[in-house]
Amino acid sequence: MSTMDPVAAQRAKRLQRTGDRRFLAWAIAVAAIMTGCAALCGLAVAATADMLRHSIIDSVFDDRLPFPTFWGMGTLGYLWSLGMIGTFTSAKVASWLLDTYRGGEQQPRILPSLAVCAAAAAVVADAPTWLAPLEVGIESDPVFHEDAPWSVFGWTAYYADIWLPVIVVIIAGLVVAHAIRHYRRLQRQIADRDRLLAEGRRTRGAITDMVLRTSANDQGQRSVVGAEVTVRFTDAHGVERWVTRFSRGRTAMPTTGFAMVLFDPRRPGDDHLIFVSFHPDPTPPEWIGTAL
Repeated sequence: MSTMDPVAAQRAKRLQRTGDRRFLAWAIAVAAIMTGCAALCGLAVAATADMLRHSIIDSVFDDRLPFPTFWGMGTLGYLWSLGMIGTFTSAKVASWLLDTYRGGEQQPRILPSLAVCAAAAAVVADAPTWLAPLEVGIESDPVFHEDAPWSVFGWTAYYADIWLPVIVVIIAGLVVAHAIRHYRRLQRQIADRDRLLAEGRRTRGAITDMVLRTSANDQGQRSVVGAEVTVRFTDAHGVERWVTRFSRGRTAMPTTGFAMVLFDPRRPGDDHLIFVSFHPDPTPPEWIGTAL
């Protein structure tokens, strides 16, 4: 029977792995796989859009196939399956590997940006290959010759090879812009934390409230993913203050009724300059700041 605290053992293992370049190499490799799977997902989106477009602007008697068949008739289903499952699975693995390499330091949102940009690139590249209508403006019926002019919906579908790539490029641009803003806020937070580690003040705070956050898997089993913790501390002027922080994962969960608080003695009320840790000897990534 082991007498070692499993949470402490897990933290020790995480600290031992921090900075191990093997995890970084694996993270890059898995991120490349994620990018490829995201491109397959984008190709699935484009092929599905082409199929819907074809069903609107052309006759049901048109026997041209509006979807890829390089893996047989089930190609479209394979693209969706591999794209969705591969992207989410590899993104989760790559995120864990990066988190391990960085020692729990918050990550820039690179992986979502890569995935969305890869999917958008696939849609843009595939759109010019979509089936052209048998006759522009007419839903041609080569069997019974009961041709019908396109409605506004038909014309909208006809130009889908233009507006759909534009939309996905805009979405990708918004995701990248959001990732850049998040990265800048993260850099500022890390800079503030590092400055306070050298110039700020540490004190012991008391945990006054804790709300667990859980998630459920496909079988309905729930697991703890973090906790929202409220800490009371006294600043350099003897004023009691409260701060609430979200701890991620089980290793960052409070194990006692106390917490370490790092703050700027010149601006003790500035929430952005208050960091909390639930370890008596925290490493820099274990100081929790405001949510970004």
